[in-house]
Amino acid sequence: MGIRTVEEYKESLRDGRRVYIRGEKVEDITKHPILGVTCDTIAAGYELTASKDPAVRDIFVAPHPETGEPVNRYFITPRNKEDLANRTKMIQRSIELIGGLPFGKDIGTDCLNAAFVVAGQMGKPEYQKNALNFLEHLRKNDLHTCGAVTCVKGDRSKEPSKQKHPDYYLHVVDKNKDGIIVKGAKIHITSAATANEIIVVPTRQMREDESDYAVSFAIPANTKGITFICRGGRGAWSDHEFHADHPVRELTEAMIVFDNVFVPWERVFMCGEWQFSMLMAYTFATFHRFTAISYKVPVVEVMAGCAVAMAKYNGLYNVGHIKDKLADIAAYVETLRALANAAAQNPVMYGDIAVPNPLIANMAKLHFASKYHAFIELIQDIGGGILATAPDKKDWENPDIHDYLEHYLGGSEKYSTLDRLKMIHETMRHICSHESAFHEVTTVHAEGSMAAQKMMILVESPLKRYETMAKTAAGIIPRGSNF
Repeated sequence: MGIRTVEEYKESLRDGRRVYIRGEKVEDITKHPILGVTCDTIAAGYELTASKDPAVRDIFVAPHPETGEPVNRYFITPRNKEDLANRTKMIQRSIELIGGLPFGKDIGTDCLNAAFVVAGQMGKPEYQKNALNFLEHLRKNDLHTCGAVTCVKGDRSKEPSKQKHPDYYLHVVDKNKDGIIVKGAKIHITSAATANEIIVVPTRQMREDESDYAVSFAIPANTKGITFICRGGRGAWSDHEFHADHPVRELTEAMIVFDNVFVPWERVFMCGEWQFSMLMAYTFATFHRFTAISYKVPVVEVMAGCAVAMAKYNGLYNVGHIKDKLADIAAYVETLRALANAAAQNPVMYGDIAVPNPLIANMAKLHFASKYHAFIELIQDIGGGILATAPDKKDWENPDIHDYLEHYLGGSEKYSTLDRLKMIHETMRHICSHESAFHEVTTVHAEGSMAAQKMMILVESPLKRYETMAKTAAGIIPRGSNF
């Protein structure tokens, strides 16, 4: 098959999977008012791979490394900096072309790439074979994936084996000649209910007495014992919103419950190798933070554009303190872009697999997360209080009050009142809405906490070299010493 159509993707979701949202079981997620938007968002990714424009198709479709047949570029294991740069370009162009990222294949392959790296480090050819066979399964059928990493964790002060409930961390409860049985739950999983395959990796370092928690595998979404419990989303545009003619691009997160789920051995990538659980989590985090900073660049570009436009519509673009704020906004965006590019251009090789530079990837994610709320504040300041109080599209369309709004909500005479209102609402969506509140939290916690990024920065930074240079400068050790 190689490249699927939108229709084939949507039909694949009608497979009896067990999905709940807002307390209700969903029989057909493609037709649900909220989950259907997620399905359409993922489907937009299939529209890109089916594009008749070669300039677009070549970004999202690549030749199979052995057969030359067309496959989704997400399924190209990165072997060099060019592969990583192409991955970044693909992620960014997705957002630019469809207004959102069809998350799933990116995160799923972040997990699978980590499994490849760790299988090589373990010297386990059976795991390498399993990972390769599964990759070919994805390539052949163009399957949508999700990455299941974060366990529910219970009491954060306790180790996995010390929890009140042992299944607060997903773990192996039984094994036989055919496979393993797992129990537990994974949480915060983007587009989970709309995935064909779930790829599981450990969430942290495990100890010797926690070997049952060191497990990684892939499993179809409709497997017996799997239940998706989804958060509520916004659904389609309402008739009260401007841009109602544009499709909403939004994904829905879920908790996945694994209730004694059977996993065949041929789909297992780790089982009991606790010594490598941290390497698996660490490698996934590096790939995933690289994915994150790739898609965050065009997202913050749009937000920065809102600030520029609002400054002009409000007639304040040439005011000194506004220009100062715009300079800070541009510096935030362009630093993130530079770090994202640098992470791809300076990979670390594990065998023949190129891993994004872990130091730079973590620096980029920390830069994004630690400065995001200040970035939001700058846009709020430039936009003004109207961002919280503006009337909506229905008000604008009501002939009884339209002329009042046309008259009193004008800004700079260079621009129409309607365009100003549209930009106000676009800016509201990013920095003053239910959606923006959601993103303010995920900025801090998605792709790992800022504390986790600082920990990895410390591990990867050449602190000893810094110290040696300082001691040389101070005359404590002679110049010419080996750095």
